[in-house]
Amino acid sequence: MMLLLRRILPLIAAGAVTSAFAAPQPLPPAPERPAAGTGPTQVEVAAWFTDILRIDSAAQTFAVNLALVLQWQDPSLAVAPGTPPRTFSLDDIWSPRWLVANPALPLQKALPDIATVTANGTVTARQVVLATLSQPMNLRRFPFDQEVFGIKLLVPGYRSEDLALVPLRRAELAGLAEAVGRAAPLTMQDWNVTGLHAGAAPYRISAGDSVAGYTVSFTAARIPNHYVLKVILPLVLIVMMSWCVFWIDPSMGASQISVAVTSMLTLIAYRFAIGADVPKLPYLTLLDAFILISSILVFLSLIEVMITTTLALTNRLEAGRALDRHCRWIFPLLFVTASASLIFF
Repeated sequence: MMLLLRRILPLIAAGAVTSAFAAPQPLPPAPERPAAGTGPTQVEVAAWFTDILRIDSAAQTFAVNLALVLQWQDPSLAVAPGTPPRTFSLDDIWSPRWLVANPALPLQKALPDIATVTANGTVTARQVVLATLSQPMNLRRFPFDQEVFGIKLLVPGYRSEDLALVPLRRAELAGLAEAVGRAAPLTMQDWNVTGLHAGAAPYRISAGDSVAGYTVSFTAARIPNHYVLKVILPLVLIVMMSWCVFWIDPSMGASQISVAVTSMLTLIAYRFAIGADVPKLPYLTLLDAFILISSILVFLSLIEVMITTTLALTNRLEAGRALDRHCRWIFPLLFVTASASLIFF
């Protein structure tokens, strides 16, 4: 056994030294960009929203299923006419290896990274992705807001002078404006898609430095029925309930205070109930402003009750009743005026 080891160990050591100082194997040359010496390579893009799953206002994200088609000409892959289409791995040919610039979670791809090449060198690559993407949202007019949600594709290593990303002509001829479309119906039910857009949009990395990019976007308007029926309408009823104190005689101060306090607490509970639907923002949304106006008016009705109760206890009951009579029209007028002003909010 020892004799065998003495014969083997020098061979192993010699092999290790040889492999350590051996020259590294050269990497195969990277495929050259088509038309690299004559101008930008034109890559046509088509997109189809197979589904828009959800829009999360609190997290400021949206989730989509998106089918992408990229097509370009590569003369180096052209063969004799009549040759059937061939399939290549994208690692073996030149291709615009796109990335998404605004992912909130890692993308999930449903298809392998392959391309179909026809006899004349037309390369077509297809991919279907499930993506959760980030989207800063302007919620000032929540829940009557409208947003543009964009999927920002970029191609690292290439500038706009190298790649001309344009809508797929064949898709436009088939009736898809800007080569982008969507399926119907969508899983998302609380937004209404009002428009689809796509086009080249260089992605800026730093001042004066950008890479070739393409944006596929959709415009959606929130359907406010849920908030109108379950938040705004009950709030209006609560505010109107607080006005009941103006019809209760000031001599019944306990009843007046009970109604006013109940209205105030109910408004506070509603504010907490909708807090999970929107992010913590440094500005007021339309709904926030409406709740604030409602809260102030209910609080003022509580102050009015305290005043009329004090007047009743100090033998000025008629003055308290007169104040109640004036408040019966002052408070509704203030509420309507303040609510109408929110239209210009």
